[in-house]
Amino acid sequence: MKKNTSTQKTEKKKPAKKATRSKILKAARKVFAQYAYHAASIRMIGKEAGIDHPLISYYFPSKAELFEAVLTDIVQEWDKANEAAFEGLEKMSPEAGLALYLDRIIGNSRKHPYAGRVYLLNMVQAQDEEAIPGYQAIRTFFERTMAVLKDRIRLQASDRDIEIFSQGLNTLLLSYLGAQSYYAGILGMDSDSSEYEQWLKDMLMALFLPRLKQLISGKQNP
Repeated sequence: MKKNTSTQKTEKKKPAKKATRSKILKAARKVFAQYAYHAASIRMIGKEAGIDHPLISYYFPSKAELFEAVLTDIVQEWDKANEAAFEGLEKMSPEAGLALYLDRIIGNSRKHPYAGRVYLLNMVQAQDEEAIPGYQAIRTFFERTMAVLKDRIRLQASDRDIEIFSQGLNTLLLSYLGAQSYYAGILGMDSDSSEYEQWLKDMLMALFLPRLKQLISGKQNP
């Protein structure tokens, strides 16, 4: 049985709508990485996307809904990247496991350069969870990151100690990747260089490897 004309037209519109929505989200991520939520505008996003900005309201009725959609996409990317970064680490030594984990997370940031910037630029604006739309997702991300660490790596430590380790590591990662131009500039490096990435990895290894060994063994410094 042949589909009627109206059904065919509807099916043709679906990919076009999905493409337009993706185009808007991509442009919004770039704009929100350059301007804090309260400073960015729908007009800026429309210009970046190359579409009339009133059309954006068809897909996202408000700037708040658009920002929340961008943030949700970013957190989902982080979740997937974090899960993937733990693959196989339980069979490795603490040194090799942490080194590979950092390589994977830094590599993911290279593929999605605006994600950390959106988070970092808007974090200081969030005096409470209502100030920035969807910011509860960030807290949920940190909670899930800790849960994955506990599930994948056998640690002999209290939840509080694991939380301090997980929050500390991920906060520094997000900060140094989200504001890499700033930190690389202080170091006299190119922010997109392998030199900066290696420096970041070396710094995090020096800070967190000794503590990771303690969490795994259950032994503390005398």
